[in-house]
Amino acid sequence: MSKENGFAPLRRGIWEHVRDGRLSLQDVAVYSYIISQADTRTGIWKGSAGALSGELAMRSPRMARRILERLEHGDYIRRFAKPGERFCYPVLVHKFPLTQGEHEGEVVDALSSSFRNGCLDIAYFPGEVRGEVEGEVSASQRRSEKKEVRRKQAAKPPADARFGPFLEFAKTSFEAKHGHPPTWDCFGKDGAALAAFLRRAPHVTLMVWTAHLDAYFDSTEDFTVKQGGSLAYFLSRFDTFSSGPIFEKPIRGTHGKQSASDLAMRNAKALGFVQ
Repeated sequence: MSKENGFAPLRRGIWEHVRDGRLSLQDVAVYSYIISQADTRTGIWKGSAGALSGELAMRSPRMARRILERLEHGDYIRRFAKPGERFCYPVLVHKFPLTQGEHEGEVVDALSSSFRNGCLDIAYFPGEVRGEVEGEVSASQRRSEKKEVRRKQAAKPPADARFGPFLEFAKTSFEAKHGHPPTWDCFGKDGAALAAFLRRAPHVTLMVWTAHLDAYFDSTEDFTVKQGGSLAYFLSRFDTFSSGPIFEKPIRGTHGKQSASDLAMRNAKALGFVQ
């Protein structure tokens, strides 16, 4: 990992994000640490919540994971972790200026980067163009590009502050129910489903979320259980759990009473005569 130049490129505008509430001081501290440890040739920091909590003596890996999730949701970094993997994974710093290596002078576009065939395919913004004449031409182009970026950013709705806490409680509840972390695609289907749900349900508080989620995981109805704790399914049936868990109904015959054949079959199974 190359960090020989001795300087970490921290954007001055980060403090505006603290003033308007997008980041906490702790978020900035972790973000600064990631930048300082990122490879100056690629903008990659190899780490995880567990590694971060140990290196910075944080209270718990869960706190570190929440900070990483907030930084990613705010488009400061992008993580490329495999579901269920507990080892260090690539964390790409968005808008990281490369000062060494093959792509020296370019800026990392983490949001457009992808992980394909076991390799990280890094995208880049155009770097600074050197030369007086070329600089004049590129300056006009960069101004136009910056205006377009600002226009898109203005059109983009602000990040919902509920995303992190809602997702964290859902993960914790799943692990308590099943004894292992979920394999939800938080960068794809499940994450997009949660973001869309928050946009259309601004009235749902954390208390309401936890009550519905508890009802979902406490349900014993066969069809609900077969969903395997899917977050996307829960979001699509959120209102279904407003009255509590859905319990499996006993098999009934006609007139609301258990039929004699059903009772005989159940007794036979209990005695081992029928598999």
